[in-house]
Amino acid sequence: MAVTRVFDLLDQLVEKYPKEDILSRKSAGKWIKYSTQSYYEHSHLISYALLSIGLGKGDKVITIMPNRPEWNFLDMGMMMAGLIHVPVYTTLSNDDYLHIFNHSDAKAVFLGTDTLVKKLVPIIKKVDRDIKIYTIEESDGFTSIEELYKLGKENIDKYKAEVDTIKSQTGENEVATIIYTSGTTGTPKGVMLSHKNLVFNFIGTAVQQIRDHTHKMLSFLPLCHIYERGMNYDYQYLGISIYYAESLSTIASDLADSKADGFCAVPRVLEMMYSKLEAAGKDLDGIKKIIYRWAFRIATKFDYTKNSILYKMQYAIADKLV
Repeated sequence: MAVTRVFDLLDQLVEKYPKEDILSRKSAGKWIKYSTQSYYEHSHLISYALLSIGLGKGDKVITIMPNRPEWNFLDMGMMMAGLIHVPVYTTLSNDDYLHIFNHSDAKAVFLGTDTLVKKLVPIIKKVDRDIKIYTIEESDGFTSIEELYKLGKENIDKYKAEVDTIKSQTGENEVATIIYTSGTTGTPKGVMLSHKNLVFNFIGTAVQQIRDHTHKMLSFLPLCHIYERGMNYDYQYLGISIYYAESLSTIASDLADSKADGFCAVPRVLEMMYSKLEAAGKDLDGIKKIIYRWAFRIATKFDYTKNSILYKMQYAIADKLV
């Protein structure tokens, strides 16, 4: 099937890539996995729930949360209901948050952690219009995403036809999301992106992707940034399982536990990893240090497209030893 709107990914996933771990997150040391079918169903329940609470086509909804499967349920659910998703960083200043709450004209906000609830609710209340507040985790006084799933389930018959109509009438040039800049160079600015913008980018990168539906990828860069978000769609387009790291400090252990085949990173992350490897190597001595240095040299010669049989044997040995 042709993917021309972002939410078309859901139908393609169900049709081509039925998996038990299309989206996973780590909590308290254990991976919580969602199947392709579960992803599809949760996203649709969100779309029914959003319409049932009075939101409508063109309304903006903000999400502020760490990477997790629920981000996708909300993302797809919003777009299928004709809403505009406004994902925001979890690390902005109070002034920047207040600016975005005012400037975006958002009618609802989803907060991902108790820490964010405590920090942002007082700021949201400063806005001179009513903004509905929802939470991902259970939080006293607020409706959680679990309650929205139940609400969506109760309203399937009432809103399914409406969602189907909205989806069929959504054009590729319609605005799908507004992404705000990080604010490091001034007041955050909102960038409007259409379905066509997003689809063009993730299909373009997917063509160059060396992974396929048999692989897993770890995700830890913020999904509110277009780089990680684009790759998040790229993986889904190819049926690649996505494992969301528990935190930035657990990347190494999450990579090992998930047995992920790779991840997207920025130079600073790679520099930190390299520094840790170098520090570990300096603490070694004797034969261990010799093996470590040899394995390091082997790794630097890796080429995705043209590795000799000898190199593959050496790489396998190095991977086993180090």
